[in-house]
Amino acid sequence: RLGAKQALSATKSRTALFSGCIAESYEHNARAALQRLLSAAGEPADIPNTQFCCGQAALHAGQSRVAAQLAAKNLRAFADYDQLLVLASGCFSALEKSVGIPTIDACEFLYTHRQRLAFKSANGLHVALHTPCTARFHQQRASSALLSLIPDLKITELADQGCCGAAGMHQLAQPGRAQQLSRPISEAGGASGASLLLSQNIGCRLHIAKGAQIRVQHPLESMAQFLHDPQTPTHPA
Repeated sequence: RLGAKQALSATKSRTALFSGCIAESYEHNARAALQRLLSAAGEPADIPNTQFCCGQAALHAGQSRVAAQLAAKNLRAFADYDQLLVLASGCFSALEKSVGIPTIDACEFLYTHRQRLAFKSANGLHVALHTPCTARFHQQRASSALLSLIPDLKITELADQGCCGAAGMHQLAQPGRAQQLSRPISEAGGASGASLLLSQNIGCRLHIAKGAQIRVQHPLESMAQFLHDPQTPTHPA
């Protein structure tokens, strides 16, 4: 007779995808892009509907009891999975301490399965890549390496300007100062000549987009656009 975890793996993925709270509404396109890429790599993931906010916002607000309650709920939500993929670097710290299974940056996970991914030409598209301070802290650098797999994609990696100003609740508590902190990043993205500014943390993207002169996306949204579909017929030039 199969054990509980064996029975689960026979019918569904053993990898879960964190959807978050704000991200549930504002990161739909990034999640859909990740699921396309995971499917192409032969590594599908589930999105359990019993998951909750990671608790990071509560911790920033000094509400440790609320954060602990959210952590307990997520521990139960992901109990039957072997690993958890996270799109937002800002959620990473809270989750890796609370969910009881390995927590992996989604870009890092995809990079380990890059041999199964194929991309079509970006035809010279120019993107500017912002690395959030939370991603730097966790040494999550795979987004640049993944983007480099796309033929004819020009990538400008923006210099470290420090925190973008989002900083958990800072953008709400100190909006003026937060906007000042985001300005150098927005200006650097515009000055690069890129047509897209990419950042892997949702808080950074929402905040930077307020003053950016170019569209802001998650790196995986751009990647999914150039994913080679073997079922799509190619025609000779």
